[in-house]
Amino acid sequence: MTISEVVEALQNDQAIVVGDTTFQPRGFDAVRLETNETIYWAVAKSGNWLSIDPEADEIIMFEDIDEELEPEDDTVVYGGQDYEFSYEGSATMKSEDGEDITLTFQEFESSTGYLIRLTDNENAGEKKVSVGSKLTEDELQMA
Repeated sequence: MTISEVVEALQNDQAIVVGDTTFQPRGFDAVRLETNETIYWAVAKSGNWLSIDPEADEIIMFEDIDEELEPEDDTVVYGGQDYEFSYEGSATMKSEDGEDITLTFQEFESSTGYLIRLTDNENAGEKKVSVGSKLTEDELQMA
């Protein structure tokens, strides 16, 4: 499945299969990065979520975790593994009532390719920690 096919399916509330698991969307948001690039975040009924970046040809599947992680010297430690700083950015998205939500986030990557994303919702003062991994088009198919 191509990234454009994934975006189209999820925008239309159609399930896709990621690996051997059905991803049934319950939310789909356009997120505008500070660079004016638009990426998409799709949340599944299971709670997992996808970050889809059509320009970078990249899809990452995340799972939110109930951990408080703070970077120390550009490193985050989780599950006994070091994650090194790899990216920082900010973005805006629309809330259900049309208000702009401002988000800042940092990504950290392990030597095995797993990611930690720290997201700060500046409007609500909420912080979220997510762990994820990049997907290939071969891992995606229509449900």
